[in-house]
Amino acid sequence: MKAPMLCLCIQAFANACRICLACSLLAWPTPLFSNEPPCLVVNGPTGDPALTQANFDWTKRLIQNLESRNIHCKVLNIDHWARANKMFRDGTADVLFPEIVGDPEQPGVTGRPIALTHGFVIFTRHKTGPLNHIDELAGLNVGTIRGRYYPEELRNISGIQIEPGNSLEQNMHKLALGRIDATIEYQSDGVKLLNRLGLRAMIHHGAEFGVQELAYRFHQSDQGMRLRHHFDEAAQELIDNGTYHQLFTGTTQRMVTD
Repeated sequence: MKAPMLCLCIQAFANACRICLACSLLAWPTPLFSNEPPCLVVNGPTGDPALTQANFDWTKRLIQNLESRNIHCKVLNIDHWARANKMFRDGTADVLFPEIVGDPEQPGVTGRPIALTHGFVIFTRHKTGPLNHIDELAGLNVGTIRGRYYPEELRNISGIQIEPGNSLEQNMHKLALGRIDATIEYQSDGVKLLNRLGLRAMIHHGAEFGVQELAYRFHQSDQGMRLRHHFDEAAQELIDNGTYHQLFTGTTQRMVTD
């Protein structure tokens, strides 16, 4: 065989080897890192442990539904809203629940409403109240929870002294001891906690205000929009087949179907 012909044969053989190698790499399954799911859902706390658990169970059922759509997620319960919000803001968490629809302080976008809040009330000691409007808090020391959503008016009224705390239970104890003058909380969560702590005789509340919608919150990105689409579809399916009503009946949740 002449030298030029030999060179051409060698080059053709080398090209064929490259093609075969490329095809074999494409056919080889890509490793899956099962300990790093593509989606992490963080559930924040409520003032009612039973409702927090119901929210967790609901999210687990929703995630099971997402598996059929090839969306793989896991869910974590986080005890403090400040930590839950930080996990979402720094990208550790892909989804946050339950979140106020239209909260201007939070990044990202919310999906379809899952529940309604019961509205806020102002809790005070009996000798102080009842107080029915946020503007009545001017000049008072008001306990709040770090990382929690509150009506915008609370930040806009001058003279209100905000004292952040870690939990509603901590704020109720501080209120009973006179270390703060008032605290704001959803009526159902606050009343249930007062009953559990045995403080109903010392603390009461005024009229309800500020009912809001609650939903899952997603990052404003391509992946976030994809997750929102699938979460919304899965949630609607669970509402339609009765799972939603089954999980939240008997809890303090105010359901969107009521």
